[in-house]
Amino acid sequence: MTRALPALALALVLGMPFGARADDASDRVEAAKALVQKTVIKTLETGFNGALEKTVATMPAEKADKVRIEVRAEFDRQRTILVEGLSKEYADKFTLDEIKRIAGIYDDKVYQKFQTMNADPASTITLISQNAVTKLVNMLSIAAAGDGSGAPGQPPMPTAR
Repeated sequence: MTRALPALALALVLGMPFGARADDASDRVEAAKALVQKTVIKTLETGFNGALEKTVATMPAEKADKVRIEVRAEFDRQRTILVEGLSKEYADKFTLDEIKRIAGIYDDKVYQKFQTMNADPASTITLISQNAVTKLVNMLSIAAAGDGSGAPGQPPMPTAR
């Protein structure tokens, strides 16, 4: 009995940090899931829903409904994969305190106002950004067409010798 007591005490001492680490990891994953939901997933859903509705806008109603159901089901599967994968990655790379600090940024009312302005497709900010990006993409397309190598992302065209 006298030997069992020290062994039991040692097991308890060694087991505590592991249990605490497991709880901390679980807490980090849960906090990271909440962060992913209000950041990546929120943005993805907004963009996806807009793109989906643009895609089905010209379809007959019956076909549009079928496409919505099928595509939405796949979106839901992919969202689950994203949440799980990103949450685990963030939980591995950040402490619980760091994840909470990041979440606090997204909860800030001024930051939310900033994000709302940037996400509004009718805002002047979006118009300015789209114009600049369009000009840059056009310049790249012109440059790619002028070098004789073909379209961007395509292998160079063979030249006659």
